[in-house]
Amino acid sequence: MDGYLLIQRFTLLHDGSNQGWQSAYLAFHVAARLGASLQVLLVDSAIDNEMITQRAVQVEVGGRAAGLAIRSRLVPDFTVEVVAGYAAGSAGLFVPRQLIQNGKNAERLLETLACPLWIVTGDSEIRKMALLVDDVAADKGLVDYTATLSHRLQESLIGLVLEESLAAARNSYAFLTWQPLPDFVPSKIAVILNKLGHNILFLPVSGISLVYDLSINCVVYPA
Repeated sequence: MDGYLLIQRFTLLHDGSNQGWQSAYLAFHVAARLGASLQVLLVDSAIDNEMITQRAVQVEVGGRAAGLAIRSRLVPDFTVEVVAGYAAGSAGLFVPRQLIQNGKNAERLLETLACPLWIVTGDSEIRKMALLVDDVAADKGLVDYTATLSHRLQESLIGLVLEESLAAARNSYAFLTWQPLPDFVPSKIAVILNKLGHNILFLPVSGISLVYDLSINCVVYPA
């Protein structure tokens, strides 16, 4: 976890789609506020060299306008292993949700990356942050990572936990405000987040299936 406390660099996968640009804007927003650099991996084997060059220029101009140290590169062979190699040492990988079609793909990427996966569906800014804890003891890395970001970004943070684990969560992480739930049904989580105005959810890999049932950006922490 000590390496994440530095948060020096993020990586972004950009496929040129609308969701890809939303991922880019969120990455710009987070990296700039944290003073981190950004590496952009341009993925899409169906486009020509002129289009990829134009996108690279647009991304770099946008990133520098946000005050970032930014570098982009073409990745014609989009495989988990190739992406993991480029993203090694990053404090997080931003990915448009459409590039990860199901939970199994996301789990495989997380296993290979060993860094948090920022799965972007829309919002390009962070307003309020929420954290879902499945196992109070095992999810310490997730809590530390999210709390560090909350502190550095100066954004509010609440924790979601099962009612049966509320006492343990309060005892282990007394600095957080906890919202107990009877279960982690997506609709119940969505109601709470919408009511409180939270637009990004941090969760452990055990909750990966929630990513596909919620309409907000999610950050999945690896096992």
